Amino acid sequence: MERTDEELIRAYASGEPDAVGLLFARHKGSIFNFALRLIGNRADAEDVTSDVFLQLFNRRYQATPQAKFTTWLFTVARNACLSRIRTRNMLGSFWFKRDGDDGFEEQEIADPAGNQGEALRNKEKAKMVKQAVMALPPMQKEALILREYCNKDYAEIAAILGCSFDNVKVLIFRGRERLRVSLAAWMKEETL
Repeated sequence: MERTDEELIRAYASGEPDAVGLLFARHKGSIFNFALRLIGNRADAEDVTSDVFLQLFNRRYQATPQAKFTTWLFTVARNACLSRIRTRNMLGSFWFKRDGDDGFEEQEIADPAGNQGEALRNKEKAKMVKQAVMALPPMQKEALILREYCNKDYAEIAAILGCSFDNVKVLIFRGRERLRVSLAAWMKEETL
């Protein structure tokens, strides 16, 4: 039987060092993907993921009956991302882009038997959606990423963002509407 996050936290606090390794293995992918989608830079997302788990390793997590472990984890990740964005905006970027490179392009392995035209359309579609999401206002972007990519429910998103349940609904609705409007012209081309 697999232990819950809370059981692993208690085991780690009582001296079982392997417990935190299990938590890391369980959540590193979702934290990294959240940071990557929020920041848009792979190296920064890796740093944020490390920072989040360092806080856990340093026993800064305090279990409370009101919050789930994942709520705390994503809140720490969000704060680390915002801090990284602020720092990057103040210092400027030392990352160089090649012509036509958006700096965080996903790598795909092409299927030799697959349809190359379909793969190209899917890659272009992913790029358009990524650009549209990155252009959203920060709170809308964060709420949508948590909902659509991290599969968080509205109550947990409200706890992570520090706002009301109703505000989360509004943020997600407005974010989706902005995406629909910004992607409408491209979607019209797809149907032609």
